[in-house]
Amino acid sequence: MWIRFLPESSHSASWVNRAPSITIEEAFAYCRSHPVAGIDLERFLGIFTTDAHRIVDARDVGLVGIIMDRLTIVDGAKPFEWIGGDVEKIDATTFPIVVERLRRTARELGIPSIDLALSAHWSNVRDLLAREGAHPQFVDLELTHADCNWGPDRPLPEGWRWALVTPDREPAYISLLNCGMGPMPGVYVPPEAEALASMRTTADGTKLLLDAQGQAQAMIRCKLANRYLHLICCASEMRGRGLGRLALDEVRRMLGPGPLHLTVVKQNEHAHGFYLHMGFVETEQIEIWRLPIVP
Repeated sequence: MWIRFLPESSHSASWVNRAPSITIEEAFAYCRSHPVAGIDLERFLGIFTTDAHRIVDARDVGLVGIIMDRLTIVDGAKPFEWIGGDVEKIDATTFPIVVERLRRTARELGIPSIDLALSAHWSNVRDLLAREGAHPQFVDLELTHADCNWGPDRPLPEGWRWALVTPDREPAYISLLNCGMGPMPGVYVPPEAEALASMRTTADGTKLLLDAQGQAQAMIRCKLANRYLHLICCASEMRGRGLGRLALDEVRRMLGPGPLHLTVVKQNEHAHGFYLHMGFVETEQIEIWRLPIVP
């Protein structure tokens, strides 16, 4: 389990000395007893959240959520997720309670806006969110390839090879990560320490493509147990040279035949088009709305 206690935000206010209503340990215990599908607690709560002041404690209405303040985006917004709960959807009665607590938490942290996924818990309160000033920001697409049968493997250039990300190769991993996750909708970049901590949870599925001189030109990161591809990225000067196809071939070699799942931002037209060309099909659309935090 990754549980990190990192320095407080630079915003000085009385809330810093106020004990939060729930501890990190209590949040882990509650969320394990009331799990939310698709939530990776060790990453979301243990890595991407600084401390318990970032937890939105709404256990009285059956929910616990987090503002993932360790993830950054160019305009300062932060993603929010419900990570535990015994209710499946927010209704008109619980909506004002949870929005007020979310806004209060974000306001105390000095966060200008929050990104919310309009699936599951928020799906029945779109009109109420709109009245609060929330608006569509981008769309996440869940894609699946049924069997990874997109044709025979293509050969690597002479002298190139795939290699696991060992500690001595972590700087190259970070360099490619920052290159491949440049400013675009829906891309939240963690600080280096958190990026490495998250990567190490899937170290057996994280590889670099090394050229004949040993320089990293591309990378893949996938969760083998879930057959889920987190990321493909390459050096900027190598884009458009077929490395995406080489990356998918290596993922298939690691996983074997069977389905492969991933998420791509619809507004990232290049990546979206590539995956469709390779035979992936859309299984779900998730709208991400931005909620302004009123001072």
